[in-house]
Amino acid sequence: MIRHVSENNVLFSVPMNQKLNATMHPKGGPRRSPAAFILVLAVCLVSVNCGLAPITKQATAFSHATVSVINSSEDAYRSAIKLHRDVLIAAAVADYDKNPTWSPYKDVKPLLTPDQLDARIKVLDGLKAYASTLVALTGKPSTKDESALNSAAAGVGSNLKALHQTLVSKFPVIPSMNAETANGVSTAARALGEYLMARKVKGELPKVTQEMDGHVEALCKLLESDVKVLRRQADADYQKIIVDQDSMIRHAGPALNPAQHRDEVAKLIDLANQQMANDELLEKLEKAINSLALTHHALAAAAQGNDQESIKQKLVELEAVGQDLGNFYSSLPSK
Repeated sequence: MIRHVSENNVLFSVPMNQKLNATMHPKGGPRRSPAAFILVLAVCLVSVNCGLAPITKQATAFSHATVSVINSSEDAYRSAIKLHRDVLIAAAVADYDKNPTWSPYKDVKPLLTPDQLDARIKVLDGLKAYASTLVALTGKPSTKDESALNSAAAGVGSNLKALHQTLVSKFPVIPSMNAETANGVSTAARALGEYLMARKVKGELPKVTQEMDGHVEALCKLLESDVKVLRRQADADYQKIIVDQDSMIRHAGPALNPAQHRDEVAKLIDLANQQMANDELLEKLEKAINSLALTHHALAAAAQGNDQESIKQKLVELEAVGQDLGNFYSSLPSK
């Protein structure tokens, strides 16, 4: 099914299952992200061509799948922060009475600070905007459409380029990240930002995907490593509060009455379930980001006329992991 979307008084036709509102306004209201607007324009540019070439179909499929994966990835980061905040509340209840120096300012540390989350969102939005612009490279946009597409991409690119010098510092200390890797990540962020800001290459999908493949891989590896660190950190936090809760139940003084005992055991079970849900969410996020890098590599090869079967398989896998991540996020009782 098709729905019609109006953007700046221009009417576009977009698939019904396409997610447009990837971010929320800081005050709570919905805000259409620049990257989502880029996809609307890119789809519009190629939709008039009924006889799409294979590489155009592949670029379009990659763009759609990437937007789905990135939207779900951003949701997953926010949900992981929310789940972690819940366990911090449980830990605070346990620590408050036995720790006379407990303070909500120094003893409650979020999984990610707002600034750290913002850095991740900007990287993800950069990848999403890049994937969306690939569709336009295979079509023949009008001057008006091309101008709007370039403007939207430039905004995302400017954010990413401005971030590149401080990007690594906003991620947890990743054991495998040496100076060379850190420099590669910063270079990748700058290169992707500059591409989105300039957008001067037209109709050269093979050249663009080949030149950007290493940068996409570097940013995806950064995000993968980041998720691994977050999984370990969250697991350690859950383990601590579960052990503390279990100890409180077994050594409560004065003894808990039957109703209290039942409620505290129920909390213990809830914490264990939250721990498993959080770990599964981050595991699916890690898998989705890995699939994104592999699929882009296959697209770059296909654009050069190589290994056409690989891109078909990777596109199916990318779509599947994006759907899996989105479905799992939607199934969480508290997002």
